[in-house]
Amino acid sequence: MRAILISFALPTILAACATNETNDTRLRGAERYADDPRLGEEVDRICFASSIDGFSETTRDTVVLRNGRKHYLVEVFTSCAPLDHAMRIGLDSTGGCLRKSDALIVSDSMSDIGETSSFSRQRCLVNGIYEWNPDAEADAPVDDESSEEDTES
Repeated sequence: MRAILISFALPTILAACATNETNDTRLRGAERYADDPRLGEEVDRICFASSIDGFSETTRDTVVLRNGRKHYLVEVFTSCAPLDHAMRIGLDSTGGCLRKSDALIVSDSMSDIGETSSFSRQRCLVNGIYEWNPDAEADAPVDDESSEEDTES
C-alpha cells in the first residue's frame, strides 16, 4: 500500500517543484527590462495619443510606442497573443491621452480581410506606461579592457 501511495505522490511532488521554478524565473512586462538602461520612469499617461506614429519591440505583454521623438514602453495586463506579431495597433482611450486601463486594439493582420481567426484581433488593457530611451544602449559603459587599450595607444 505504501508503494502505491509513493508512486502516486512522487510525480505530483516533482511537478510542483518544476512549476514553482518556472514561475519564479519568468519575468513579465516591464520587470523584464528592470536592468535595461532604456527603461525610464513610469508615467501616468501619453497625451496626444492620436499622434502616435509607430511601434516596435513587441512582446506578448509589452510594446514600444513612438509619439514624435518620444518613446514609451506600454505594458498590458496578462498576455496579449497578437501583440507579439502585431501588424496594426489602435488606441481606445478616453480624451486625448492613453492611460492605465485604456486599451490597445492589436491585430496580427495588415487588414480586416486577412484576419484568419477571432484571435487575430484582441483588445489589450494597459497596465503601465514607462518612458523609453532607444538610444540608451549606445550610452552603455565601455569595457575596462577596451578603455585600457585606448589609453595605451
